[in-house]
Amino acid sequence: MGLLSAIFMAAAILLLIQLNGTHREVNQSTTPTIFIHGYRGTDRSLHGMIRRFDQEYDWATDALTVKVSPTGDITVKGTYNGKKADNPLINIVFADNRSTMTQQSLWTKKVMSYLQDHYGVTKFNAVGHSMGGGAWVSYLASYANNPDYPEVQKIVFLAVPFYPEEYVNGDQEVDLQNATAIHTKFAKQMEKKLKSSTRIMIIGGNLEDGTNSDGEVKIDSVMYGKELFTNQYVETHTLTGPTATHSNMHESPVVDNYVAKFLWGFKE
Repeated sequence: MGLLSAIFMAAAILLLIQLNGTHREVNQSTTPTIFIHGYRGTDRSLHGMIRRFDQEYDWATDALTVKVSPTGDITVKGTYNGKKADNPLINIVFADNRSTMTQQSLWTKKVMSYLQDHYGVTKFNAVGHSMGGGAWVSYLASYANNPDYPEVQKIVFLAVPFYPEEYVNGDQEVDLQNATAIHTKFAKQMEKKLKSSTRIMIIGGNLEDGTNSDGEVKIDSVMYGKELFTNQYVETHTLTGPTATHSNMHESPVVDNYVAKFLWGFKE
């Protein structure tokens, strides 16, 4: 019995080693990746992806959670070492998760200034889900080339509605009479503010159930991002089928691999 137990234990250990070895290694960097959740999101919204990157894949490090109160006060939990090349991850969480795009942009500005002053962050990657991507766009349209704020290197947009009328009022779609003019102005602003060296990835979902959407956001609106970023490298991916839901954009192993390859690159 003792011999059999030893054999089973050895087999179990070997299996675990093999399973853990199935994830490809990524390149390491000191550049932090900063996440913003979507409308009505919480600290748990993107923490599943962050936790997988850290604990399951060993690709990155869950470094900081930055919480912003409804009055704009900032509290930070975690540890960040800007000199350690371990792909640090930072999760921004808005306590008022139904605030306007303008307000979220102002809070993002405040957080980025805080990270630069307190942690020496001068450049970063960004990930935004749904309205969180809209918050990044709004922030970057104003501060992308401002030397007083950290410089964005790469941006991942997960199920982000790029038609302004889709998220101008939270999760309620509205009909703007001057939508075309707004789109054009928005695109010109991004062309003016965002550096051509910035790299962008857009991921959307299509349930293929006749809605042409992920259940919440039209795939046409997601892919309209290609029209906004005309001077940058843009990579796009569309998930299809019943699992390509809006909330699954940050829970899918397929998306995990797209994001890791784009942000850090897999080692050969």
